[in-house]
Amino acid sequence: MRVFQIAIGLVIILFGALLLMMTSGLLALTMVDIAGIALILSGLLFWVPGVVWRQQAPGLTALFIPGALAFAVGTLLMYTSRAGWSEWAYLWTVLLVALGVAFLAMYYLGVRARGLWLAGVIVGGVGALLLAFSLAIFGTATAERAFGAIILIALGLVFVARALVRR
Repeated sequence: MRVFQIAIGLVIILFGALLLMMTSGLLALTMVDIAGIALILSGLLFWVPGVVWRQQAPGLTALFIPGALAFAVGTLLMYTSRAGWSEWAYLWTVLLVALGVAFLAMYYLGVRARGLWLAGVIVGGVGALLLAFSLAIFGTATAERAFGAIILIALGLVFVARALVRR
């Protein structure tokens, strides 16, 4: 319980320091930035019980799901507020990747249920595939489009290599 109290206390201190820097003019934040930071911090807080008490209560790793989604939404919110809201056309796929990461973390840090690993690989893989495809087609910069194509090539190479390697 002490670890959780320390984590919450540190988050409150950090949030207060950000607000103090904002009111003193050292940092220019909008309400969207504050909402994004709050989502990122709350997402990280969801991971604390699952990591700290995974031995005593392996079921707490289920908190990784809302934590990963809150972290991803907060990050995307802060990015799209600066880059342009039209970026949501392809960045929504990051939510699928975050969900896949949460399932894989639940598998590796919690109960070793094979279904969690399979769900993580499928959801995260589909999210990565859709992200790469969307970046290649809807990316606003040439670098984004090239990055999407490179991700697609890398995913294809992974599938081919896994098929050729004997187990």
